[in-house]
Amino acid sequence: MLLFTLRTVNVTIVMRCHVYGRISVFNYTFMLYAFIAGTIIALICGIISFFVIIRRLSFASHALGHISLTGASGAVLLNLSAMTGQLVINLVAGLLMGAFGDKIKKNDIAIGIVLTFFLGLGTYFLFLYQSGYSGSVMSILVGDILTVTLEQIYILLILAIFTIALLAVIARPLFISSIDPIFAESKKIPNKLLSILLFICIAITVSMACQVVGILLVFSLLIGPAAIATQWTDGFYKPIFLSTVISILTVWSGIVAAYYIDVPISFFITTIICILYLICIIKNKFY
Repeated sequence: MLLFTLRTVNVTIVMRCHVYGRISVFNYTFMLYAFIAGTIIALICGIISFFVIIRRLSFASHALGHISLTGASGAVLLNLSAMTGQLVINLVAGLLMGAFGDKIKKNDIAIGIVLTFFLGLGTYFLFLYQSGYSGSVMSILVGDILTVTLEQIYILLILAIFTIALLAVIARPLFISSIDPIFAESKKIPNKLLSILLFICIAITVSMACQVVGILLVFSLLIGPAAIATQWTDGFYKPIFLSTVISILTVWSGIVAAYYIDVPISFFITTIICILYLICIIKNKFY
């Protein structure tokens, strides 16, 4: 059903473009798939970015991005998709990071230890599989959303629904424990369990975001949108909404710009986020 709908939309857009003599990014099925996948990923990144910021888990997001290389290289050795390996290894690493302690300083140490172990493991996998891997490594490092398939879109959609459902359950207590841990503890809110569940959400989001910007730049989509949104709004719902809008518009802009200028999508996404954050800094300094 989804395949039929996508094809119908694609044919309709192409016909309209030919009638009006326009060259559209939707002339090609792979661009339509890229927009759908990019929207799903941007939606999740915009939401999870808010919790990463308020929980001060920037280092965790950065670490999980690099750990993804281990999962991807291990998956290639087993003739599996890179995303499958990234998802499995990130979930394992996320569980370890969350279980090692819910205090920030303890988490930083735990994250550092887990990161070094998995990076070493990834290096070993690369050593075992040296031939014909350079192209795969580049797509993993910088992302390659233009090659996304319909099957991968289904997977992304399932992961997105699961992540949003999980966040919907833990969002309120997670927000309270992030703002006032002592009050949360007095109300018997399970901080450690919330931390583990959040790390699971981050792990899934990182695995998804790597398809757009790659493991080297995944940090930008997980930090940037909420870092910008919290400079303009406060509270709970407003920053999440603005962060999601920023994330989606940034990914859309990156895909369109990359189509017409023929440069990596990740370059445009990170550039736009950096410019927007620079505007926030200037605004805070002079206004």
